[in-house]
Amino acid sequence: MTRVIVRATAVRWADDHFPGWIEVDIVDAEDRTHRIVEKAPVLTRANITAASTFPFELWIEAEFERTKGGVALVRFAHGVETTDGLDVIGMDGHGVRWL
Repeated sequence: MTRVIVRATAVRWADDHFPGWIEVDIVDAEDRTHRIVEKAPVLTRANITAASTFPFELWIEAEFERTKGGVALVRFAHGVETTDGLDVIGMDGHGVRWL
């Protein structure tokens, strides 16, 4: 698998339960918004706290699966899923950076 990072927007601090949870939106290749609520350190190494100014752009880890019709199918790293239970989404080229 090829490691990539996927463009996302941290929209709010979701929960103070250790180590702190953030809510993130990702827009896929079909312009649909997917939401992730996850522990901040799972999604990023940045020091995000309840006092952080939201929203802001961040890039989260994923694995490139394959291309399908010009869309990069990526699987989120660390077992991360959207609130709808998706762990793979299709991203267009400007939403993915290859590592």
